[in-house]
Amino acid sequence: MKRGSFFSILLILMMLVSVSMGADEITLRLESKVIETWDGQDATYYPDGEPVVWQVRGSKFSAEGLPRMTYVMNEWPIDMFGSYPEDPESLGVLGINGAFVRQGFNQIELIPGTGTGENFVARPLPMPGRVRMLDFWVWGSNYDFYVETHFQDYRGMAYTLKPVRVEQRREPGSIKFVGWKNMFVEMPHYIRQAMNYKPELANVSLSKLVFSTHPEENVSNFYIYVDHLKVLTDMHESYYDGFDLTSPDRVAEVWGSGE
Repeated sequence: MKRGSFFSILLILMMLVSVSMGADEITLRLESKVIETWDGQDATYYPDGEPVVWQVRGSKFSAEGLPRMTYVMNEWPIDMFGSYPEDPESLGVLGINGAFVRQGFNQIELIPGTGTGENFVARPLPMPGRVRMLDFWVWGSNYDFYVETHFQDYRGMAYTLKPVRVEQRREPGSIKFVGWKNMFVEMPHYIRQAMNYKPELANVSLSKLVFSTHPEENVSNFYIYVDHLKVLTDMHESYYDGFDLTSPDRVAEVWGSGE
């Protein structure tokens, strides 16, 4: 056998072994999963049954009593639901009203968690499967503002990604537009969503959305609305004898709280 042919066969075998070892990270079953509808309070729940509560927090120069948020029912992005959805009264969006006493790099954080008022505890919102893309809708009023998505991996490491619009990829994170626009982020490969141990799936979680102002933009009083956050995710899992022992429900049934 020629030397070149031998090395070619060896390279192919190495590639096959590599593919086999990393098979669980190859997309096999993509599904679209809605994470948050913002159709009023208690519209979404954590895996343990706790309702997801959202809170807004402003940076240092926030005007007194702001930012504030509310749920606006009977509102929706027409490009998403059409002009005449079946049950318009059940649809809603989350609204943010903000203002700052001075221009600069001001920020408003939209944070998921549990509890209300002083009992609110920030809690990242886990994403199902291995996320390939996350998208949501933003209503802008032509202010030169930006939005960022903040994530945590299973090790607690933080990542910040800037969403884009299909028609405008040159200004990541910019919400300088009028009305509803869909924005998305593609999950980069350097954010690990699997590990070598069982269970292999290691969910990434959304820790917050952050809206920032351009230092020269007017910040005296403004409104932002968001709606319908979802992911395109790989829900494939490799089954094996004893797979059920790794399911969260089975673990909770057998071990309870671990006490």
